[in-house]
Amino acid sequence: MDYQSFISPSTTIGLAVTLTVVCCWGLVCYFRGQSSSQSIDCKKTDISNSVSPLRQAIARFTQLFSVDRWMPASEKLQHIPSQLKDSSPWQGHELSQKDQKVNFGNWSLLVKEFTSRFYLFFRYVWIYWSPYVVIATVSAICLMGIPAYQLVAAHKLGRAIDQGATVLISSAIQLAILLPIAFGLYILGSRLSARVSSRVANDIRHDLFVKLQTLSQNFHKQARLGNLLTHFSVDIYKIEPILGQEMVRSVGEIVMILVNVGMMIRISGTLTLLGTLPMVIMLPITLYLTVNMTRRGLDAINQNALMVDAVQEGIRARPTISGYGLQALFTGYFSDELRKLEDKKTEAVFSFLVFKYAVTFSAYLLDAWVMGIGGVYVLSNQITLGTWITFFTISHSMYDLLGQLVNMRIGRWFEASIGMQRIDEVFKQQIEILDAVDAHALTSFEKIICFEHLSFSYNNAQRQLHDINLSIKAGQFVAFVGSSGAGKSTVFNLLMRFYDATEGRITIDGQDLRQLTQKSLRSQMGIVLQETFLFNTTIMNNIRIAKPEATEEEVAAAAREAEIHDFILSLPEGYQTVVGEAGGQLSGGQRQRMAIAQALLHRPPILLFDEPTSSLSAEIADAINQTITSLAGRHTVIMITHQLKAAMPADCIFVLNQGRLVEQGTHEDLLADGGHYRSLWDIQHNTEQREVSASQHQ
Repeated sequence: MDYQSFISPSTTIGLAVTLTVVCCWGLVCYFRGQSSSQSIDCKKTDISNSVSPLRQAIARFTQLFSVDRWMPASEKLQHIPSQLKDSSPWQGHELSQKDQKVNFGNWSLLVKEFTSRFYLFFRYVWIYWSPYVVIATVSAICLMGIPAYQLVAAHKLGRAIDQGATVLISSAIQLAILLPIAFGLYILGSRLSARVSSRVANDIRHDLFVKLQTLSQNFHKQARLGNLLTHFSVDIYKIEPILGQEMVRSVGEIVMILVNVGMMIRISGTLTLLGTLPMVIMLPITLYLTVNMTRRGLDAINQNALMVDAVQEGIRARPTISGYGLQALFTGYFSDELRKLEDKKTEAVFSFLVFKYAVTFSAYLLDAWVMGIGGVYVLSNQITLGTWITFFTISHSMYDLLGQLVNMRIGRWFEASIGMQRIDEVFKQQIEILDAVDAHALTSFEKIICFEHLSFSYNNAQRQLHDINLSIKAGQFVAFVGSSGAGKSTVFNLLMRFYDATEGRITIDGQDLRQLTQKSLRSQMGIVLQETFLFNTTIMNNIRIAKPEATEEEVAAAAREAEIHDFILSLPEGYQTVVGEAGGQLSGGQRQRMAIAQALLHRPPILLFDEPTSSLSAEIADAINQTITSLAGRHTVIMITHQLKAAMPADCIFVLNQGRLVEQGTHEDLLADGGHYRSLWDIQHNTEQREVSASQHQ
């Protein structure tokens, strides 16, 4: 047999094409067979039911390396009674993304998910890269220094082998000069890309924070705090390098890959075609592994958010847990959350490693493939040894760049797309309360607030308020009272325009709230809530929250009016005293007086109090109520309360029952009428009398 004809390029091309077609057909047949039956479950599948010996072997291999086979369940859960294991307070928390098997047989869904994630990624690139496109371009050019140096080195090496020692020495000198330049450019590019990365991440954090501030009360009631906090930590942590350093590097790598391919084609187009042919096999495998890795990663991040929720609730509920002696039980519940997180993390990390090593193995396989084909060409005298070494070095550099692009960049792109998907869910939330196009500012309040045939329901469900008609004159002290669920807090939310009326309207001096800008409306109001929130900073800064530009004299005046100035001066640090986390260094009454000082600082004409004394002792509540009463006349005071004693001094009391306004008048008039208010008063008065009698007997 003629050796030269046996190893001719035409024969080599035929063998390569045949081998590629056979491999692709085998993969398609295998995965089509896999998708037509149920996915293998390591714990439940009966291996004997598998269709083929090949799949039986795969199932046994999967069982052998199953984590559950070698790692028993956490012993920390053994002290929890079996009937209590399903009563965890976090048992009902659902992941936003269900754990799904990747169906390789359904190519349309697979490609759709792949493209949708890339679309999401490039949409974020378009939005957040625009301000930094110049600096990013300079960075990408600088980062090409090392790959360009490798390309020049490959060319010099090939020439030296073919032309002798003289060329070798001159090439070495030239490369020695180019090397520090290439590294200098690379370091500069890395610095610039790091700057782009941090700026883009901060832009996303800023936009996300602004979005959360504009979303409705309804969203924040339903959202889990741990999940929102995870957006700012885990999600953006994954996005940050991709929209900065990794994106810049990817641009440089793509350019250098194209340059390398051009150089390879210039050496030998046929050899280039043969060298890249096996990549046809790599593409579907990479697609499958990438989507699988992304889904596992999303499950892990969602489970991590649930774990953060559990930590937060466990800390906030510590008094209740300790009071009932439930530390061991809740520790067990938390251990169960950690076990779930461990399972999700294990799957996510394993899927990433499979993806990573599959790409690495493919790169080595391509090197061997090119080496073999190149050897055939050299032996058949189609190319010289130096030319082949140049081609091999360039192809190796190209495969290395391609491996980095697929392994490091695309892998991380899809990890980042998990965070983008979760954050995008927040950005997609509709802002329910918007200023009208023709909205105007409310500059003052001088006359009257009117409720005109006002009705309201949350999310078009059962109505909370029915056809409310009333008026509040400027300077009046009014109170809304009623039993729990009567609709009192709904009135507060509508006055603040946290929600819009379903029917009817609220007007201020004849102007519909919906025709006023929200900022101007709320600038006319000061609010004191049932649960006062204080920042972990000084008393001075906390009172200034309502008016950051206020002077120290204005702050002190507001504190005097709230009757807390003397207490503040009695503290060693005075107004510079740090109140602690959520104002924990102050008592409940002191926190409420701080809130009143906040509300009074910018001198609003309207003061809204939402159950300001519900969590205080009777003595402290009476003192706070006296302070509120003293503010009437100088301000229009609107109080929401279920404590009728606090409403006694009001000029008018509005009595709500099941969302309807059933009575209105002064305390004395309502008692004389003997209606619903009188019933509530008798119940509360009798309860107080029993409590007083019980305390006297003790």
